[in-house]
Amino acid sequence: MKNNPLKINILLILLTGLFSLAPTCQSGITQSTTYPIELFSEMHYSPAYKSQETPRLQPVPEAVVNIDSIGTENQYDMTIEDFKYNHELGKDLYRVNCSFCHGNEGLGDGPAKEYIISENSYYSTNKVDGLPGSGSGTPYISPPQLNDIEGRYGNRDSAYNRIYQMLNSEIGFGPMPGFLRVLSEEERKQIIEFILDKDYGLNK
Repeated sequence: MKNNPLKINILLILLTGLFSLAPTCQSGITQSTTYPIELFSEMHYSPAYKSQETPRLQPVPEAVVNIDSIGTENQYDMTIEDFKYNHELGKDLYRVNCSFCHGNEGLGDGPAKEYIISENSYYSTNKVDGLPGSGSGTPYISPPQLNDIEGRYGNRDSAYNRIYQMLNSEIGFGPMPGFLRVLSEEERKQIIEFILDKDYGLNK
């Protein structure tokens, strides 16, 4: 059986074309320290173009790597050293986040009070992990008054620490939600200062 000359010629042409294109495909061949397939060799991943990259930014001289061995909970401490209390801001934050339960004057008579002390409240009818008394069928007593909290706790520091503990909880206390992920550190401090403020706040 004779070979078809036309088919042989076509095959030779194809092979010749492939070999002639091989040098131009070098950029598509995997090189060390690169991705398996380099579709765009002109990009900065190619070692051949590393010399053309812009200089890397250096850290500031004062930068210090955190090597605290205690844990990671304090690595991103956003404590505000220059905190300044603004009673107008504190009042507004309290109104938006607290007055619905505790009332505008901190008397524990907010619009949500009737629901909170109801046997049909979420706190009374649903068991929530970490909330003692929830789901027991017994309603919560009442939102506590805040206008006399300093007197009830004996001094300003004790009252401050108690409110701080409440606002920095993730799950909250009783029917009170947690505000740790809702308000910033500054906003929580503004609310605390407003509650204890004797001139413009709730404890006046």
